[in-house]
Amino acid sequence: MLEKIISFCQGLAAKFIASSKRFPVTILLSTAIAVILGVEQHMLSTLTEENRSLLQHLCMILGLAIPVSLSIKVFFERRPSLSNSKKYLIYGIAIGGLWLYYVFFLADLQIISWIRYTAVTISFYCMFLLIPYFYKKDNYELYIVHLVTRFFVTYLYSVILYAGLAAILEMIHVLFLITVSFEAYFDIGLIITGIFAPVFFLGDIPKQDKELSLSSYPKVLKVLLLYIIMPLVVAYSTTLYIYFAKILIQMEWPTGIVTNLVIWYSLLSITVMFAIYPLRHTSSWANKFIKVFPIVVLPLLAMMFLSLGMRVNAYGITENRYFVFLTGLWLVSSMIYYITHKTPRNIVLPISLAILSLLSVMGPWSCFSVSTTSQSMRLEKIISKYDVIENGKISKINPDITADDKKEITNILYYFNSYHKLDEVKILPQNFKIGELKTVFGFSPTDNNGLNGNSTKYFNHVMKEQEKVASIKGFDYLFELSTINSQIEKPEIPISVVCTGKDSEVKILENGQVIYAKKINDIAQKIHTANQTNSVRKTEDMMVTDENENVKVIYFVKSISGTDDEGVINTQSLDCSLLVKMKNH
Repeated sequence: MLEKIISFCQGLAAKFIASSKRFPVTILLSTAIAVILGVEQHMLSTLTEENRSLLQHLCMILGLAIPVSLSIKVFFERRPSLSNSKKYLIYGIAIGGLWLYYVFFLADLQIISWIRYTAVTISFYCMFLLIPYFYKKDNYELYIVHLVTRFFVTYLYSVILYAGLAAILEMIHVLFLITVSFEAYFDIGLIITGIFAPVFFLGDIPKQDKELSLSSYPKVLKVLLLYIIMPLVVAYSTTLYIYFAKILIQMEWPTGIVTNLVIWYSLLSITVMFAIYPLRHTSSWANKFIKVFPIVVLPLLAMMFLSLGMRVNAYGITENRYFVFLTGLWLVSSMIYYITHKTPRNIVLPISLAILSLLSVMGPWSCFSVSTTSQSMRLEKIISKYDVIENGKISKINPDITADDKKEITNILYYFNSYHKLDEVKILPQNFKIGELKTVFGFSPTDNNGLNGNSTKYFNHVMKEQEKVASIKGFDYLFELSTINSQIEKPEIPISVVCTGKDSEVKILENGQVIYAKKINDIAQKIHTANQTNSVRKTEDMMVTDENENVKVIYFVKSISGTDDEGVINTQSLDCSLLVKMKNH
């Protein structure tokens, strides 16, 4: 037994050494991310907003550099004859490209930045997966299956390792009464996920000269795919056909569910087809599935496009619908490729996915350009019915705007305010703010989730970035509440804060006993009542003071949103700093 343990440890050490030698840049990048996140956690109370933002930006660009470095490394392995000068040039181009991306695309971390970042990251990971087999025809599927299997095994080991170490720390705390801080658990998690797991996984990536054979196909995965997942896919397909037949017979189209029913099922199915492709010669069931399923799924995708077309016709194109359409187009193209080619090369799938991911976020055909154009045209179409535009701008109020059109106008404006910029809507007055909707259009915002123009109104009050400064003199503690459902406690202080959507309250506890409670909706009510005309406010407009016999608190609210249904407030999100002063201490 001891010999087996020693042998395992030696093999593990050899794998770590080999991985570090083969992918040193990637491991340094993942380690740097872990260190930065650890520093941020340990200095959470002292970091300024600007410093936090800088650390977040650094983590993101280092995260993007990981698939870039992996792609460069496997490319060098494909081209061992490259001179050092050419290798340095490629690294220089990569560093320059990452710097440009950092400067121009990570300057403002809004929703658009995250969407673009995700798409670009996916593209580079696809490149990493396809470069080793770009000119090869055989066993690409086995290579991907091997990587995916090792990935899940690696992170299963990581979870078990973390659970074991966390249990040891908890046992030390219970048995020896030694305080173990939250940061200790956090640091262990970072070390495992940011250092151990990447090194362990990279050590299992096959080298360029290693040939994979069908005998290496995992038996567990083979059984899972052939005898569990594939029968379930067939059963799901049958159910979808019956359901769509019911729709056609009754001529009643469901609202918004057809797309989700088909798109995820189709993605799972093409993944299964890819994974079982090496088994087609040894399993007649796998061979029949690969030949028949692409034909079966095409009518279902056609129904999805019909449903999506109805939504686009009614509400225009948004980023979500754009990506659904693009994914559907990729799926249809892939299925047609399988049907028309007797011996398809599955490497086409990651190549096309990488290209589409980049094209979807870059250029005039990107999801952002197409969506803004569509929603702008939709808004102009609605507004043009009421004769309120002069010289290309809205210049007067028409009291006859219907309730449905008010709701649509509100939704479009909130879409631009959340995802893009209101300046992109050409018919709006210059420097238009969402809080000026009543002044410009003659009505207040209606609830985005409301129907038929009901009385519910949506509010979103956000403090200006430059106004986020307040004195904490005279207070004992500062807590950051970034979500409605959160709990903040540290062993070194006697109090903790719970902010929960279940009870809709902010609670302060001392030694487990509640010494203060405040309804979240009451906080929202005070801020919303004082800020009816503008969604961006000054510091004093976004502060709520409260106290009881135990504590005095100040809510320094950075953003709060929700709905107002004739005075009934329902808070949806809250981001605030909570200043606490203890009494009688």
